[in-house]
Amino acid sequence: MIPADQLDFGACVSSGQVFRFRFENGLWRGVDGENLIEAQEVDGGWDVRSSPDADAWKRFLQIDVDLQAVHEELVRREPRMAPIIARLPGLRTLRPAWPHEVLSSFLCTPNNHMSRITKMAGYLAGKGRELAAGHYTFPPMETIASLEEDELRANGFGYRGATIPKVAKAVLDYGDDWLGRLKQGTYEDARCALMGLPGIGPKLADCICLFGLHFDAAVPIDTHVWKVCGDWFLPTEQGKPVTRLLYESSRMQLADNFGRLAGWAQQYIFYDQFLSYRQTKSQQT
Repeated sequence: MIPADQLDFGACVSSGQVFRFRFENGLWRGVDGENLIEAQEVDGGWDVRSSPDADAWKRFLQIDVDLQAVHEELVRREPRMAPIIARLPGLRTLRPAWPHEVLSSFLCTPNNHMSRITKMAGYLAGKGRELAAGHYTFPPMETIASLEEDELRANGFGYRGATIPKVAKAVLDYGDDWLGRLKQGTYEDARCALMGLPGIGPKLADCICLFGLHFDAAVPIDTHVWKVCGDWFLPTEQGKPVTRLLYESSRMQLADNFGRLAGWAQQYIFYDQFLSYRQTKSQQT
């Protein structure tokens, strides 16, 4: 059992890092790489298991990272993080096993909302191998590259139906395990290389760097994160659209403030703002 002060599994898999975990029959269930991961909330914490690799869940959750030490360091660097962390005490930055799934899934996210992204990622995954009822290993890039734009558009992908196969083909053209090789280099080099792919700008590149390539220095800046960055660091720019210049200013500010934990700080800020936004929208309807 993992104590609650070290893990909130539901928050981890619902916070925009992965899109294929579902709460069903009293537990969370989803696939990472070739493994089915299941988690159930129990008194005082969480029971988590994975199969066929019994240790896969530990890597996925970075369970070797002491979450309390992360919290202390974030607050030491920026005291205004304290109330955010208090609202999300068990949130962890995840480490999905397959970068090509992260890449394909995040190509579904621009100008989109969570429920639709989840549906689209699930559709792509359905082209893979079924591990358990309704749960699939994500298909290889060759399968994604072979998908027809018309099929994807017919299944709700919109303009992304053209982008997703095009990006998959470009990745394949770079040769065997190109994404895996990016993990072995630097964050800045990987970021630059990803932005050379069709339809991938700074935000998507940073999402893929953080979750797919595991660069903790990556700081994706969306409207939720920008709101806090503006309040805290760039008050004269608050309320303005996130231009390329403001994106880079915000990214560097968070990177300077939080160092090796910049990606963790971003995830706390993003999910806290996302939940606040969703609550406000709910109250308005």
